[in-house]
Amino acid sequence: MAKKLVCDRCGAELTDKYDIDLALEGKEAWEETVRASGAEPRGILPCEHFVRCNGEMKLVDDSMVVRCRQWLMNLFNQ
Repeated sequence: MAKKLVCDRCGAELTDKYDIDLALEGKEAWEETVRASGAEPRGILPCEHFVRCNGEMKLVDDSMVVRCRQWLMNLFNQ
């Protein structure tokens, strides 16, 4: 199964293997930054739209269950 990063707020996706590997390398730095600001990290790096959505990217499998969940979340968030 393909791995990808998905924003927990806006649903933005990152699927390029190089980008995902780079994000995983910086995971600890992001976690330290978030904890230093008094919060607990939800993902492994900030979303590219972080200023607008305040979301964090989470590593997920590109499976049917994930796609159905995203579809339902988008449906109810409209």
